[in-house]
Amino acid sequence: MPIDVAFSVNRSLTLPLMVTVNSIVQNAKQPDDLRFSIVIPPGASADFQPKIDSAFPHRRHQIRLLEYRPPQYMRDYLDARFMPDSETRKTSRYMQYSRLFFKDAMPDVSRVVYFDADVIVLGDVGELYAQGEQLSTDQYVGAVPQNFPAWGYFSNPLKGWAEVKQFKRTFNSGVLLTDLTFWTDETYDRLKYYLNWDAENGYKLYNLGDETVMNLMFKRDYLPLDSSWNRCGYGNMRMLTWLFDTNPAGMNVIHWSGGHHKPWRSKGIPFGKLWESYRPEGA
Repeated sequence: MPIDVAFSVNRSLTLPLMVTVNSIVQNAKQPDDLRFSIVIPPGASADFQPKIDSAFPHRRHQIRLLEYRPPQYMRDYLDARFMPDSETRKTSRYMQYSRLFFKDAMPDVSRVVYFDADVIVLGDVGELYAQGEQLSTDQYVGAVPQNFPAWGYFSNPLKGWAEVKQFKRTFNSGVLLTDLTFWTDETYDRLKYYLNWDAENGYKLYNLGDETVMNLMFKRDYLPLDSSWNRCGYGNMRMLTWLFDTNPAGMNVIHWSGGHHKPWRSKGIPFGKLWESYRPEGA
């Protein structure tokens, strides 16, 4: 049985994607069992495939490209919320929100681990995947809790206060464990409810994009994962991130979330050399 790992990326993230995949492969105890499903924009396979072949010419793990774009109602919401926007940025947002539709994008997958492309994985992804046995119809998303306040997801916390009070603890959505067989019409009715709520407020109710929507959808019923599986925040300002833990011991995932500083474009960033060490020779 494969260990399914998924991404949803546009062309600009090709290099960091290769690094993330390589870190997973290098640290997996059963690398031959890995199956990577990479959800990309329609027509982008010709760009991605040569780079994958160059980075992993002798791979024994599976890497497949799945061209996809989210359904019309999702695209309409994004276009209305972020318009005007460039075509490149629109595509980027489409791919960001496509992870909500993995059930459609990869119908042959059930349990899956999702990673943002701004991470490296230092632990055995098979151990994380195995925790999917705890998922159920009542808890079918697993994520690492964070200290970000629920009211911070709203531009007007008073309007969202009834929802805020229901949160147990927010989670960072850059690492997710889920079983797609549990995603039902009720799941997507919940998604549409929160999209419509934002639309009714002039598309100005939410902060932080799809992480807000995912936290609203699963605020009471997600499976908490150990914090080692998403040590995040390293994309913040350099002065701030140096206050974080800079010893990778005990970290299963390092995540450059929280800002625009990424190891492929920011010098002197924490763990930048470690990220570079996972760059495949052909990437």
